[in-house]
Formats: sequence, structure tokens, C-alpha cells
Amino acid sequence: MSTFRGNDMNAKLVAIYRYALQADKMDVTLRQAVEVVGYSEKQVKRDIKAWEAMGWVTYQAGKGRGHESMLRFQSDFDETLQAWVVTSFSEATMAQAAKWLEWDWPPALRELIQARIWNRFGFEQTEEDRFIFPRTRTLESLDPLDIHIAMEASLSRHVFDRLFEWDGTTVQPSLAHHMEETPFGFRCYIRKGITFHNGMTLTGKDVVYSLSRLLARGKQVWLFAPIDRVDSPAPYVVDLYTKAHRAYIERLLAQTPASVTYEGAEGIVGTGPFKLEKQSDDVVRLRAFERGLRPRPSLDVVEFVTFSEADHAKWSARDDHSVVKWIAEAGARYLMFNLQHSWLKEDMATRRAIQRAIDKQAVVDLGGERHQVAHGFFPETSRPISLAEPSESSKRPLRLLHLPFDVATEDAALVASQLRAAGFTVETETYALSCLLQEETLRRADLILCGEMMSEDLDLAFLAFLTSELSLVGKLVAHETDLRTMMDRYRQTDMSAWPMLHREVERYLTEAALVIPLYHVERERSFPSFLGDVPVDIFGHPRYDQLWIRPSV
Repeated sequence: MSTFRGNDMNAKLVAIYRYALQADKMDVTLRQAVEVVGYSEKQVKRDIKAWEAMGWVTYQAGKGRGHESMLRFQSDFDETLQAWVVTSFSEATMAQAAKWLEWDWPPALRELIQARIWNRFGFEQTEEDRFIFPRTRTLESLDPLDIHIAMEASLSRHVFDRLFEWDGTTVQPSLAHHMEETPFGFRCYIRKGITFHNGMTLTGKDVVYSLSRLLARGKQVWLFAPIDRVDSPAPYVVDLYTKAHRAYIERLLAQTPASVTYEGAEGIVGTGPFKLEKQSDDVVRLRAFERGLRPRPSLDVVEFVTFSEADHAKWSARDDHSVVKWIAEAGARYLMFNLQHSWLKEDMATRRAIQRAIDKQAVVDLGGERHQVAHGFFPETSRPISLAEPSESSKRPLRLLHLPFDVATEDAALVASQLRAAGFTVETETYALSCLLQEETLRRADLILCGEMMSEDLDLAFLAFLTSELSLVGKLVAHETDLRTMMDRYRQTDMSAWPMLHREVERYLTEAALVIPLYHVERERSFPSFLGDVPVDIFGHPRYDQLWIRPSV
């Protein structure tokens, strides 16, 4: 009878066992074992000695030519492995379980493991109320200055506060309880008694540090340029030196980059309803903060565990995902011309030929999340814009980059086929989302398929989209002087008239063939039934500070 000690079980042994089962055997040659695990013979032999000591396998060295060394599993090894799964997965953290799920398990055991993991997702009520949720990639950054991905933006707003908050229609006081006009700009009065997650008291100096850091190192230089400098003449007073009007400044200070963070712990310590307790490639853990500005969340812990795309898809397809919400995104999926590194930047005729070659309706007809044809980036006001008459264009080869996800791959395949039908030579490649803005990625692209999901404040989100270093469009149109001249008009125009400027800018983007909006998105998000009528933000992520577990009494 083999003994059981979980620490000695590893991915190599499991992979070799699966290989043996597939061959309908209980033994494999040493050569086969080495090929299966991809390690050296010396390393595998070292492992075999440990497995032999556990009573899991026996090993017989080959003697003489034609006699291979053999590894044989004990007859009760399947029971041993199942016992390890039951015991280890019940005691392991979710991060450990996620790592073990990556092993090359026999199919039946893998289904058992998945069921045990999935049953632990959702609300867990022990000595504290915990919410565990899977995610499919490593968190990039929660530093407010670096955020350009929806999930990070959603989590960041749970960790950090701002001087003001935008509720979708109006600006509400937050860390600042009052703001008044002055000859130099505006004076903000900071609430007293607010503490950071590290226990330090928030004062005007912390606000000055955060905003000064934004002005010096932020990626949205154009958007925040109207603020000349920031000062704190008293502990709970902050002066903003600017000539911009009040409505603009209040909404500007409600943006994610204007979040207040603690010096030396940027992107980690804030004053929001959750504090960042752990961040690694495997897990992100948020814990409710007791002494923040906003009400203490009902949940004690929110934890995100990294799983593969395939495992996440299986979890999302489970029968208990009966709560369905349709999230209509502000923004669009679009095709961007590489206006910095591609030959297309000097060839407007070819860019226009590419415009005319693309059948947007055919892309929408692929179905799924593709909701309606886009002519701009505001779904409610999306209207066709006339294209220039065709002229002679180049047929030089084009390289089209897209994300490696199914929807993006389908979009790229159809766009490439439409361009080939128009006489272009097109090759497609993928890029990683984390590498999109890197020079190495941009230098190999002529066309890039991407998407923009705008935040609650659509007006400022659109301006950031066109000017921010964290936006693909903003990065690639930075040298378009005519566009920048149009953008400068926003600063001289009352915000009530901005929608008219938005339409003018969208028309220019099309007429100058800088970017091709393809379609607007409406995504189906399914949630486990235990969440009930879960509140979601504009990005389609739950508002974790509003979730709660009904006590079992």
C-alpha cells in the first residue's frame, strides 16, 4: 500500500501517469518519461528515487543492449492520487489550486479538480465574508498614472479616492468637501479625519504630492495641462493655479489619474473602501478598510485568482451562471493606421482605399458582442460620414496586428480577407495587450485592431482617448497638428457645446483617414446566481463595495 504525503506530488509525476494511462499501461520507459516532462534524464532519475521512497512507483534499470529502464506505477496509485486531490485541494489556497490545475491531469481527475475549485468561487462565509473570483491574466498596475485597461480601472476606483467624483451626470464632493474660486484659480478644502490604508492621516500635502506627480509624470499631459501648479497653504487647504473654468476642473479632478495616493506607496496605498492586501501574478486580494471616506464594505475580502482562458470559459459556461447583464460600451472597436512607423503615414490615398475596402456591416454580422456599425466613438450619435472618392493607391504589403482573443482573431481574418479582395497583400499577427504601446510592437505594424471602452465621464474620456500616451490613438496621432488645433478649441468652448466638437473631431478622423471605427459593442456578462442583482460599473465589473452575503441564521 503506498503512503500519502502531498508535498512530494508534482506535475512531472502526474504528466507521466497520464501518458501511461493513454497508452493503457501502468509502466513507461525512462526514455518516454524524459520526453513527457522535458527534463534531463538525471533530473527525472532524482525524482524517481523520491517517488520510489513514497511507494508510488518501482524502478528497474535496464541491463544490456535492448533492455530499457522501466518506471512502473503501483496498482493503487490512482487511489493515492485521488486522495491527494481531495485532501490538498480542500486545504490549499485558491492561488495554489490554480497552479495545480495547470498540471497535465488525466481527464477524469481534472474534472474532479475543476468541480472542487469552481465550488469555492463566489461567496465564502467563515469567520469573515469573502468573495473569490477568477481572472484570466495578471494585473498590470493599480498606479492611477499607468492605468489603461478596464479591469485595472475598475479595481483602482475601489482602492483610491479623488477630490471629486463623477456620478454620470454631476460632480459630487469626495475628499474635498468644498471648492471656491480665487484670483489664481481655485481653493479646495479637504475633509478631516480621513486616513490612508497604512494608518497615516490624509492632509493637503498628500493631495499636492499626488497632483504634482500627475502633472510631472502623468501620461495625460494635454488633458491636465490647464493646471499650472498645486500648493497647500494650510494642512487641509489645497490651491489650484489655473485659468480653466470650474466645471472642467471639477470633472478633471474626478478622473482616475487624479486619485490621491501615498508618497512612496504609489499604486498601493490609498483611502478607498478596500486596501490592497496582496498582489502577485497568481492572486490579488483586497480587504475592507474600516476608516475610509466611503462606507465600509459588507464584504471583508475580495480575491481574484489567475486561471487560464480555457478554464475561465468552462467556469463561465456553468449552469449556475443564470444572472445575465448586457453591458453597452461607450467607445468602439476600431482599425488604427500606424501613423508613426508605417509607410501608410505618408500615403493618404492608400489609407482611403483601405477605408473603402472594409465592409463594416459584414464585421457586425459576425454576431456575438458586435452590436452596431460604428461611424465614431459615441454609440448614441453614431452617423455615417461620407468617404472621399477613390484615387490611385499603393498595393504594398500590409501587416495587420490583433489581440490573440477569439473575437479579435475573427475580426482580423474578415478584415484581411476584405483587403485581399481589394487587391492588397495582407499578413496578420497577434500582439499582447501589455505590449501594445511598446515600440517593438508598433514598429512591426501597418494596421492595428484595437478597442476603446470609455469611462463614465464620456466627454473627458474621449479627449483622453485622443491625447493620452496610454491610448493607442493618442500615441499615434500625437504629431497630427491639424487635429491638435481642433483639440485646443475645447479649452475655449463651454462644456455644454462639447458634443458638437466631438462630432467635428470624429468627422476629421474619418476624412483624414487616421482611424476606422468598426463597431460598437454590447457584451453579455453572466454572473453566478448567488450574486443576485449584482451592481456593475460602466466596464461591466461588479461594484465590489456594494456586494454582501446574507448571514446564515
